[in-house]
Amino acid sequence: MRKSAMWVSTAVVAALLAGCGGNADEPAAPSSSNSSSSDNPLNAMLPDAIRKSGRLNVGNSPVYPPMSYLPEGTEDREKRQGFDVDLARAIGDKLGVEVTFVTQEYEQYIPSLATGRLDMVHSAMQDLETRRETVDFIDYYTTGPQLFSLADKADRFPTEADVCGQKVAVDSGDTGYRNALTEFSKNVCATAGKPAVEEVTTNGTADALLQLEQGRADVSIRGAESIRYVVNEQSPGKYALIGKPIAEIPVGIAVSKNQNQLRDAVAAALKALMEDGGYAKIGEKWGLQDILRPAVTINGQPAS
Repeated sequence: MRKSAMWVSTAVVAALLAGCGGNADEPAAPSSSNSSSSDNPLNAMLPDAIRKSGRLNVGNSPVYPPMSYLPEGTEDREKRQGFDVDLARAIGDKLGVEVTFVTQEYEQYIPSLATGRLDMVHSAMQDLETRRETVDFIDYYTTGPQLFSLADKADRFPTEADVCGQKVAVDSGDTGYRNALTEFSKNVCATAGKPAVEEVTTNGTADALLQLEQGRADVSIRGAESIRYVVNEQSPGKYALIGKPIAEIPVGIAVSKNQNQLRDAVAAALKALMEDGGYAKIGEKWGLQDILRPAVTINGQPAS
């Protein structure tokens, strides 16, 4: 896949606020973990209350493959799976504590951090400046609007710039992605002397895919992690990605602003997973290796 760096203005990034939805509160079974001990320096970094309890309460909604979702045919949230699930458990193992997943309505996660009901949120939450007012983010992958086409048309679009002048199916209600396309036309197409993309507005994702399959659109757009799951798992061989996401937004593990000790411990555990290859292995398992972070950042900045 050829690569070309595409950036969208801060205003557009701020518009891409949507996260995955949530369900009613529900504690799940804890993961297995290393026993905490005095010879585990990462465990020693934890706040006393968490270290003594040996447990992390983690907000997570199993509704967004491949990040966290339920296997087909089950409603049992204890069977949730996905990149977020595996990574949260791996972080728990590094810290020497068990992970208990708690599912809430998505808008309740940040308030639950403030009240102490949750220790952290690990559920594909975008690291946005507006959210940094109340929480800190340990960033663990990069998302953004990803262009894609039918696989049999992929040779027409070797780079993102080749989409200029083409029809792009986009959900009419997805203001963030529509704004991203507008910025893409201005910053990429116009700069290269090419015509702007032509929006084909649709009624949701399913309709966008239908427009693509029926030839009414040449390209569509979807979240980077979501479309990778479609390409690799749901419909292998049917769709192909076009270059890299046309905007880049960090996604992070959220921790309350008053929990600096926990934040730093989680960041250290993630760094250890990056160094020993565990992070890359989990990313490869879920087909997300090309949107992993190269190093640990907190609120988008290098961790100390």
